[in-house]
Amino acid sequence: MSEKPCDIAAFGAHAADVEFSCGGVLAKHAQRGDRVAIVHLTLGEAGHPEMSPADYAEQKKVECRQAAEALGAEVRWLSHVDAALAATPEAELEVCDLIRELRPRIVLTHWRGSFHRDHVLSHHLVISGMALARATSCRRALPPHSVSHVFFPENWEDPQGFRPELYIDISESYDRWLEAAGKYALFRGEVVSFPYRQYYESLASIRGTEARCGRAAALMRSVEVWKTAQAYLD
Repeated sequence: MSEKPCDIAAFGAHAADVEFSCGGVLAKHAQRGDRVAIVHLTLGEAGHPEMSPADYAEQKKVECRQAAEALGAEVRWLSHVDAALAATPEAELEVCDLIRELRPRIVLTHWRGSFHRDHVLSHHLVISGMALARATSCRRALPPHSVSHVFFPENWEDPQGFRPELYIDISESYDRWLEAAGKYALFRGEVVSFPYRQYYESLASIRGTEARCGRAAALMRSVEVWKTAQAYLD
């Protein structure tokens, strides 16, 4: 494996989750030369009130490629179906294999305190996948890899028990984030009525005020994650 390991791998339930919630963080690291990867567990293809899931999936593929390019990240999506994501052993091993392939130092993913089923399942799949990825007893095509840090970005659908514990100044990457998020019709207000752009712009301003900088993103970290991972392996 000669390719440089990932500095950050961000896993989202749907295409757009990662870009909206922590795109500024990803852009900041990409700007300084870090290798950044985005993984969408589903494309979020069931979320359009008028388009068929098949047609919306094709649109989301274009959008997530364009957004990743604007952020300076690489992007992948898995074959799981939106609104039908399941925490199966096969899905856990799929995440495990990706972790071992990408070899990230840092993983970003959903906080478990969400009212969205796919977000909760994504949290557990990623935590379980990381645990399997570092287990020497889990024999796969690639050798074990241990992630050093895991953080949870702030997402409007994952608010239950979320605590802002780490503030990242994204002032310099803010415009690049806006450009990337704007590749999605969802962000531009063309899909549903929820004001994604207004919400995340306002949130960046609020967190920036709290962090004494122009714009910021808040992340949560929890020692419970590795306790949960260890319990999963035990």
